[in-house]
Amino acid sequence: MNGNIIGEDEKGVALFVEDNSGNEHEIGVNSEGDIFHHADNVIPDNPSERSDKEDETFSQVRRFARYHVYREKGYDTIPTDENPDRIAAVLLAIIDLDDEEFENRFKPLYKQVMSHERPDVEPSLDLPDSVYHGGEPCYKQNIYLEESLEEMKSTVSEQLVESIGQEQITEVLQADSGDFFSRAASLFGGPNGNYGGLTIDGISGIDTVHLVDGKEQTIKSDDPFERGPDARLELYPSNFDFEAFRFYIGYNLICQIRDCFIGMGVEPPAQYRVLGPGKDKYTGKYHAFDFYPEYHNPGATIPGYIRPAPI
Repeated sequence: MNGNIIGEDEKGVALFVEDNSGNEHEIGVNSEGDIFHHADNVIPDNPSERSDKEDETFSQVRRFARYHVYREKGYDTIPTDENPDRIAAVLLAIIDLDDEEFENRFKPLYKQVMSHERPDVEPSLDLPDSVYHGGEPCYKQNIYLEESLEEMKSTVSEQLVESIGQEQITEVLQADSGDFFSRAASLFGGPNGNYGGLTIDGISGIDTVHLVDGKEQTIKSDDPFERGPDARLELYPSNFDFEAFRFYIGYNLICQIRDCFIGMGVEPPAQYRVLGPGKDKYTGKYHAFDFYPEYHNPGATIPGYIRPAPI
């Protein structure tokens, strides 16, 4: 994908986007991320007439257009939980939590995720039996930071997240899970152990996404915030000790950042070329569409991508 901004007026920003097949799209994006114009000469206007590949390319172009305007103009044009800078900022904030803070915030999510495989772990949620017997659910929890988007973006850049290479990330992800956060802290921390001072404002309850008669349904929990989350943890049932849960959360967020770039039709920066489950909707795409490699599969072989150490 390549973008070129050609103008801006009271309606928004106009740009050309060249997709990965070399076709040019004319896009208009306003400062809130709404796309008010999209024209090209290849992909049918009627979604029912598109192939899966064409439909996904159409969506990739629009995601990339929002991202390009965000990076070039600074407008908040990306859905909050799909902005790589916001997710990276949440990762830094979680790295900076001490053990007690981490347990207070995330022990209920751990218990729910583990309750499928661990009879000794009591689930946090009172859910219908169908959740436990109708296929693998996905548990989602929103995380909100106190800082503004501009502060997050600046902190992520200052903490060198954008310049850390794949070699360093490989070292972290292939470490013993109990050592993950100490190595991550060393990698992402600035001088004197400073991780940017980002603060978690709060978290939501745990939403449960599961299948009923082949259709996806969501059992919602309380969310005290009326704004979009800065990141949303999206975890599947697993079986490991609480100490390894810190690894699992950090690993999920890194994979989510990868998915944000893949969803724009862009190869992620080297430090995010990691295999494993990230965002649930992209895991579904990788299952459904043969034009996507199995990025969600930690055992897959994709050139340039890292396999994590077993949890």
